[in-house]
Amino acid sequence: MKNPNALKWSDLKTGIFFVFGVCFAAYMGLVIGKNSNLFTGVTNIKILSSDVQSLAENNFVSVSGKKIGTVSKMDFERRNGTLFVVATLRLKNEFAHLVTKDARATIKSLGILGDKYVDIKTGKAAAVNDGDFISLETEDGMANLTASANNAFVKINELLDHLNSGKGMAGRLISDEKMGSELAETINSLKTTTAELSTLTKKASHGDGLLPRLLNDKALAENSSETIERLNQAALKTETLITKLSNDNGTLGQLSSNPALYNNLSRTLSSLDSVLVDLKANPKRYVKFSLF
Repeated sequence: MKNPNALKWSDLKTGIFFVFGVCFAAYMGLVIGKNSNLFTGVTNIKILSSDVQSLAENNFVSVSGKKIGTVSKMDFERRNGTLFVVATLRLKNEFAHLVTKDARATIKSLGILGDKYVDIKTGKAAAVNDGDFISLETEDGMANLTASANNAFVKINELLDHLNSGKGMAGRLISDEKMGSELAETINSLKTTTAELSTLTKKASHGDGLLPRLLNDKALAENSSETIERLNQAALKTETLITKLSNDNGTLGQLSSNPALYNNLSRTLSSLDSVLVDLKANPKRYVKFSLF
C-alpha cells in the first residue's frame, strides 16, 4: 500500500520549475532595471566629476545621439581632499570600440527639465579597455541658462521694489498721481499738436494760399526762385558798392573819409555856382563880340 504522504516526482518537478521561474524572473527584472542586455558582453569605463548634475544610475549613454550603454554605478571617491563622484558606464561590446582613450564625455539633459544622460564624443586614439577613465567636459548651456534666469528674476524683483517704492521715473509715474496727470496732459497736448500739424500740412498741400501754390505750381515756384536769385545778386552788388565806398582809395571813399577833400570840393562848387550866377547877370563882362 502506497504512503499518501510520499513525495511524488511530478510535485517535485513542479516545485523545481517554480523556483527556477522565480529566479529567472528576478534576474530578468534586474537586467531590465539596469538597462542591460542579457545576451551581449559589456565594457565598463568610468568618468570622474565633482558635480554630476543630477545624473543617476540607469541613465543611458550615447555616441552621436545613439544609445550604446547605461550608467551602471555611481560611487564617491576622495582625491587630495576633494570629494568626487565616479560614474561607471556600461557599454555594449558591439559599440565599445567606438569609444577611444581620448574620447570626451558630456553630461547633457533631455530637454529643459528632462533626465540627464552621458554623450560621448569619440577621438582618434585606440579603443578603451575595461576599467579605463575618459575625460568629462562640463556643458555650461543649462547652467548658464539657469544662472541667467536667476539673475533675471533678481533684476525683476529689484525693479518691482523700485516701482513700489516710487524710486526713479517709472516709480514716480506709478506712485505720484500728480506726475501721472501731468504726463497725461502732456500726451494730450502732443496729440493736439500733432492734429494741428496734420491740418496745417493738408492746407499747405491742398489750400489756396501762397504756400500751397509754391508747393504745387511749378511755374510759380521757378519764378519765385528766379526772383530770389535776382535779389541775391542785387544784394551782392550793393555789398560790393558799400565795400568800395568804405575803401579810401576811390574818389567816393576819399569824400566819405577825407574831410579836407570834401571841404575843397564844396568850396569849388560854391565858387562855380557864384560864377554861373554872375555870368547870367553880366554876360558882357565875360563875352565880347567884335565885327572888325
